[in-house]
Amino acid sequence: MGRRKKGISNPLDKDHQARVSGVAVPSESGASGSAAGRVVDEDPYTIPFHSRQAAFAILWLFVYSFAMFTLPFGAFYGTRHVLAEHFQIEGFHNTCGSVLAAVMTVNVIIMLYAFRGFRELEEEDRERSKRKSD
Repeated sequence: MGRRKKGISNPLDKDHQARVSGVAVPSESGASGSAAGRVVDEDPYTIPFHSRQAAFAILWLFVYSFAMFTLPFGAFYGTRHVLAEHFQIEGFHNTCGSVLAAVMTVNVIIMLYAFRGFRELEEEDRERSKRKSD
């Protein structure tokens, strides 16, 4: 089956847009005699784009928060173990190396979070420009 081009001239697209936004759609039958049209209820089974976007933003915030809490501990104790067992480094140097590994882990997580935000903004800009050109 071929894909149909979406546009405002298609009556099915008008009905879909009205269901999503809850605006009035002019009646095409003319039997009611009302120019105001009918109000179409929102489809309860579709999630608006902004709600999906907010849900994914909260999900990624939880993922990065979990990583920010757990990974530095893993880096600290993992580095501490490796330095003590494999390199026989004890005392201040072991602690300093472990703290440095934990701080580097936190910085990497922050950079990944920032890059994800920039990438989302770029995708949003591309979608806007694509919608304007259509």
